[in-house]
Formats: sequence, C-alpha cells, structure tokens
Amino acid sequence: MIGIVSLGGSCRPLAEALHAAWPESSEVRHASNGNCFQAPDVVDYAVGRYERAVVVGPVGYIVRSLTLRGRRPDGVELLCVDPHGRWVVQLAGGERGRELAREVQAVLGTTPVLDEAPPRPEGPLDALTPHAVRYHRAGSAATVRAAEDGDPVRLVADVPYPLPALPPHIRPDAPEDAPALRITDREDPGGSDLLVVPRTLVVGIGASGGAEPEEAMRLLMTVLKETGYLRTAIGRLATVEGKADHPAVAWVSRCLNLPVDEHPAPELARLAVPNPSAAVGTAVGTASVAEAAALASADGGELVVPKRKSAAATVAIARAAVRGRLALVGLGPGEPDLLVPRALAELRRASAVVGRPAAVEAVAGLLRPGTRLIPVAAEAAPDADLPRDAAGRPLDHLAAAAHLAAHGHAVALVALGDGADLTVPPGRYDLHRVPGLPS
Repeated sequence: MIGIVSLGGSCRPLAEALHAAWPESSEVRHASNGNCFQAPDVVDYAVGRYERAVVVGPVGYIVRSLTLRGRRPDGVELLCVDPHGRWVVQLAGGERGRELAREVQAVLGTTPVLDEAPPRPEGPLDALTPHAVRYHRAGSAATVRAAEDGDPVRLVADVPYPLPALPPHIRPDAPEDAPALRITDREDPGGSDLLVVPRTLVVGIGASGGAEPEEAMRLLMTVLKETGYLRTAIGRLATVEGKADHPAVAWVSRCLNLPVDEHPAPELARLAVPNPSAAVGTAVGTASVAEAAALASADGGELVVPKRKSAAATVAIARAAVRGRLALVGLGPGEPDLLVPRALAELRRASAVVGRPAAVEAVAGLLRPGTRLIPVAAEAAPDADLPRDAAGRPLDHLAAAAHLAAHGHAVALVALGDGADLTVPPGRYDLHRVPGLPS
C-alpha cells in the first residue's frame, strides 16, 4: 500500500490526483490546522505507517520535520512532491524509490530528482522521452535491455504517432518472440511490453448544476478502468462554453493538470454524435456536450468511448487525429559548428531528413541512428527510391517532405543557407521553421 499525504492547501489536489490514479493500492490523508493531525504529524505518520510514502509539500519542511523528530526513513521509499507539482524528490528508497518516482512522474508530469549515480549516456530509447510518457513495467526490463544491447525489439504501433528516429534494431518486422516496444494509449494486458504513451486522447465533459465537484472525475476513472485507456494518454479536456469553471469540470482539470477547451454551443450543435439528447439541446443549445466537445477538440479525430453518464455528469473520449511534423531547416553554410542549436534539435527529432544531396550529406553525421536519409536531386532518376505522386512520378524534395509528413512522419526538410526558399503547402502536419545563417 502506498501512503499519500498532503500538507493541506494547494497540496491537496495533487495528493488526490495520485490517489485517483492508484485507487486500490493507495491511501490518502490530509493535514489540517484545525485538529491534531497537523503537518508534522502527517509526515511522521507517513514514514511510520507505510513502506512506500509520497508526501506532497515543501521538501525543506519535510526534511526539517523528520530531523526535529529524530525520524529516519529507514526501509521506506519516501518521495516529496512540491506544492506546485513541478518536482518529485526522492528522499529515500534506492531503486524501488526511483521506480515509484517515475510512476509519480507518469501521473503528474513532474520532473524526478533521484538519488542515483550521475546520468548515464543517452540510450537508444531516450529519444522518445520528450514526446510521450514511457512506462517501465516490471516485465518490460527485457525490452530495455534488448534495446540497449542492440538486440531485436519489435515495434508495435497501436496508434499512429510521428516518432523520432529509432535504431535499426527496433523495427516492426522484428521476430514475434522479440521483446516489444508498444506505442499505445491503452493498458498492456500481458504486462511485459514497454509502453510509450502519446497524449492523444481528449476527454469531453458535461455537468449539470447539481453535479458534485468530484463526480465527473469519479466517472472518468471508472470509464478508464472499464475500457483500458490510460490516464496518461489524456492530453486535453473539453466542454461547452461557460462550463470550464463548473466545479466538476474544474476538479478534473486540477487532478489531471490539463487545460480545458471551451466550445460555443452552436459549434457543438453542428457535429454529428451517436447519442444526442433533446433535453440537453433545450437546456444548453446543443444536443451533445461531452461527445461533441471531445470531437471538436480532437480536430478531425474519432470518438473511441461514447458518452457515459452518472447522476449529473457525462464524459466521452475521442482520439485526436494524428498530425505529422514538418520542420523547414536552414543549415547555414553547412559546417556543423555554424548550425543553430534549434536546427540540431529538429534534425535529431526527425525520423526522415529530405533535401538536395549536398544538404542531406552535410548533416548525415549529426542524426540519430536509424534516421532515413532522402536526398532528392534536381533531376531524379525514374527508378529512384523516392515518394511518388498518383501517376508514379518521383516527387521533388519539397513535395516528398510534405508527402511523408502528411502520412504521420516526423520530417526535416533541409537546405543550405537560411532556408527561406523552402516552401510547402498547408497539410495534415504541424509546420516548424528554423532559419539558418546566411551562406
């Protein structure tokens, strides 16, 4: 059992969010200035009662409280989450404490400060860390070990996502018995895959005036448990205009530490949904709040969990449409030491680099292993291994990059100089421009 305690005030929602993520394996207590269970007692209680404890409060106060009471956290995995949810600090607990800190990170999005040796060199899976939550399960050690040793790892993409480059031994066609790296927004029933969880789910929320503050959050946690969707895959919340401040909606926002999109009722009324309600339409001007709001924020995505209801709240879940990523990168004169820092970051973010042969060759040594290089000459040979148009003709470097990005890849389109001549049409991708130094 994990003991979660808070020192009151702004610490309480963070503690409740952790408890909501682990309802069956944790207990939560809160300090109060109005009774005998005050802040020093809470810290002492957590260390004395639990083998795994998370205290939400200022780290300096917690350390001072333990010192003044002569309490040593021997044999306890003790973590501290700061009141603003920025850091989770490991105070005791060795490797198991570090694992618990990573679980807290997965729930709250905090940065772990761990009691461990100096950082190891970057591993083959570290490229994924800035883009999605990584789940280290007890059974996934084989995947991590195989990835680091260069052994085959089977890449399983349950959901599309513009991944950065991965080493060649991490690939979809690896042997069936190879350990798996799974890109997903759902639980792994076997428990042995290493999960990478993009934040692509949108939760639509409806709440009537009589909804209790915790009602929508309780309903959402029930839905996630029943459907297997992961809480950490949720990237946005959505509701009808004017409802973001409703206590039930605001409580979900605080627990998940996520923004709430508000959509005007007429906009929601235009969306086709599977479960419209005439009564809701009369009350708020749209026959659907939860389903329509989720779809509106999903930007062309699909509804994966239709509306679920409690007494006074509704939730629905949509998966956002996957957009590729296209970075237009100026390389400057071409020497690596004249490359601007953001350009290097974009090159190492990409899974494919497209450009004229001289530009691609200039950066080939800076890319992650496994990055696909696509040099496109001004006069491409008919049999060149290039993306092609509907008539089967090879695309030029601009169209080839846009084509790959529109199909969900992370692409860097490069050119020597400032890159001002790199122009692509709008498409189903997020566009980023990084000017280079003039040649």
